[in-house]
Amino acid sequence: MSWEEVFSNILDDKDIKILKILNQDANISDAKIGKLIGLSKTSVRVRRIKLQNSGVLKIVGVIVLQNLRLPYADIQVKLKNDLILREQFINKLMNNDLVYEVTEYMGDWDLLIRLFHKDIVSLKDEILKIISDKAIQDYRINYVTRTYKAWGKSILSIL
Repeated sequence: MSWEEVFSNILDDKDIKILKILNQDANISDAKIGKLIGLSKTSVRVRRIKLQNSGVLKIVGVIVLQNLRLPYADIQVKLKNDLILREQFINKLMNNDLVYEVTEYMGDWDLLIRLFHKDIVSLKDEILKIISDKAIQDYRINYVTRTYKAWGKSILSIL
C-alpha cells in the first residue's frame, strides 16, 4: 500500500508529496520541493509550516546508532495498574537522555522503551535500572543486532 492510499482521506496530494520528499531529505529547500512538485517556494513553505504547526510533521535529526557502533536495545514492559506509578515511571523515561523512544501499546505489553549506551555493559546496567522500577510488573529485553530500515529509509551503511 502506498502513502497516497493511506493518507488520501487526510491530506491532499501536494501535502503527501511534500511529506515524502522531506522524509527522504529533511534538509531540502522549499524552492527545490516546489520545483519537484510544481508549486512556488512560498506555497511549499506555507504547506510545510501548516503541517508542522498541526503536529503532522516534525523535522528531527536521527542518530544512526549502529553506524556509530553503539549498542542499543528495546524493552517491552507491562506496567502495574497504578496510575501514579505509571505516570512517574513514564516521566523518568522522558527525562532519561539515553532513552530515545517511549511508545504506549494496547495488548500484551504497555510500553516499548528504546535506549542506547556507550558499551554493552553500560547498556545492561541502564536497562537494569529501568526494569527495577516499582511500576513494572513484567518485561522483555531485546538487544538490537542490526537495523535495516528506520523512518522509511534504509539506514545500512558503515562509517
